[in-house]
Amino acid sequence: MAAEERPVQIIADHTQTSPRVYANYVQVSSSPIDTTLTFCEVIGPQSEEEALRMQKTGCLPAPVKAVLVIPNQIVDGLIQALQAQRNKQTGSAAASTGTTVQ
Repeated sequence: MAAEERPVQIIADHTQTSPRVYANYVQVSSSPIDTTLTFCEVIGPQSEEEALRMQKTGCLPAPVKAVLVIPNQIVDGLIQALQAQRNKQTGSAAASTGTTVQ
């Protein structure tokens, strides 16, 4: 007799912590298999020399704080979850998609 399949709920375990990472810029790139999110902390020029170099080169180096690679199958769910959280924050009502997001 085969065991009955039950859905499994994934719950974030906050007892196993990792350091918090701050980023104020994210670069997104995709392949046919996955999507990469590269999080950086952009800090403006800290000196006049850095400002001149940035003007001359047109580049502002931003330290990479974290790189997340996620399978494309969960990208739509991530977008929906981000939109739901944004709607909670702004008080906007979103159309229900029937998908549960946390």
